[in-house]
Amino acid sequence: MHSISTEQAERLLRQHWQLEGKVSSLASYADRNLRISTERGSFVLKIANPNWSYRDLDLENAALLHLEKSCPALTLPKLIPAHNGDYLLDFQTDSGKSCHLRVMSFVEGDVYADASQDRAVDQTILQASLGTALAQLDRGLADFKHSAMHRQVDWSISNLTTLIPEIEQLSDAQFAEIVRKHVHYFSVHEPAWKSSLPMQMIHNDANDFNVIVASDQDGYARVNAFIDFGDMCYHLRIVDLAIAIVYALQTIEQEEQVCEVITRIVGAYHQHTALGTAELEALYPIITARLCQSALMASRAYRQQPDNDYILVSQVGVRRLLTQLDQLGATQVFTHLSRLAG
Repeated sequence: MHSISTEQAERLLRQHWQLEGKVSSLASYADRNLRISTERGSFVLKIANPNWSYRDLDLENAALLHLEKSCPALTLPKLIPAHNGDYLLDFQTDSGKSCHLRVMSFVEGDVYADASQDRAVDQTILQASLGTALAQLDRGLADFKHSAMHRQVDWSISNLTTLIPEIEQLSDAQFAEIVRKHVHYFSVHEPAWKSSLPMQMIHNDANDFNVIVASDQDGYARVNAFIDFGDMCYHLRIVDLAIAIVYALQTIEQEEQVCEVITRIVGAYHQHTALGTAELEALYPIITARLCQSALMASRAYRQQPDNDYILVSQVGVRRLLTQLDQLGATQVFTHLSRLAG
C-alpha cells in the first residue's frame, strides 16, 4: 500500500522538516505512521493511504489547528509545518502513486486500553476523566466548519442501516435477533434525533487505543489527549460519548458495574458540557447501535477475509456487551442517567 522506504522517509524528514533521529514504525489501521525521536522531541510522519483525498486530510488538519486554540486543556497532536509553510505535502512514490505526507508531534502517554487494566490506576478517576476530556473536545469542535464536513465516512453510524442485510450472515440466531431489534430502533428514531438534538463535527473514533492517558500533577492517571482524527464526521454530539462508552465498558471486569461506569463517564461530561434529557434518553440506543455496527462490520470483514481469525476474537467483547445491555434495557440505564438531568 505504501512504497516509501524507511530510508526515503528519513530523507524526506531531513529535507522538508529538518528532522533527524531514530525512526521506528507505529501501528496503524490504514496509513503508515513512523515515529522519529530527535533532540527536539518525538514526532510522527504520517504517510496517508493513497485512497485518502487531499480534502479529507485537509479537514483533519484544519480540525487540529482549530483545536489548538479552542481546546487548550488537552494535549492533542500538533501539526508541524514543512519548511515551505505547508502542513500537507504531496509525494510521488517510485511506483508512480501519489500520497500525502504530514508531520505532527508525538503524544506521550499510555493508551486507555493499557491504563484501564493497570491495578495501580484509580479506575473511577480514569473513567470520569474520559467524560471530562471528551466534553472538552466536543466543546472545542462545536463551532468548527469545513467544506468537507458533511463527507461520508464508512464508520458514520448513519451507515448502520446499510448493514441490515449482514444480519442474516450472523451464525448465532439469538444474537442476530438482538442486533435486528436494536438496528430497527435506531433506524426508526435517528431522523427525529437529527432534527432535534445538537449536531456538530465529532471525533467519531474514541476507542481505547485512540485515547491517551497521562499522570496529572497529583499522580492520578487521567485522559489528556485523543489521537487519530481520520474518521471525523458531522453527526449527533452524543455519538462521540456513545462510542467512548462502548470501548470503556469493554475494559471493565465486573458486569454489574455497567450502569455505574456509564453514569460516571456521562456525569463528568455533563458537568462540562450540559446534556439535555432527550440526549440522555438517546444515549442507550446509540450505544447499542454502535455495538451492532461493530458486529456487522466485523461479520462482513470476516466473510471477505475468512483466514483472519483475529476479526472474530476482537468481537467477543462486543457480543458480550451488547447481550448484557440488551438484558439491562433502556429503562434501567436511563433511570441512572436521569438523575443527572435532575
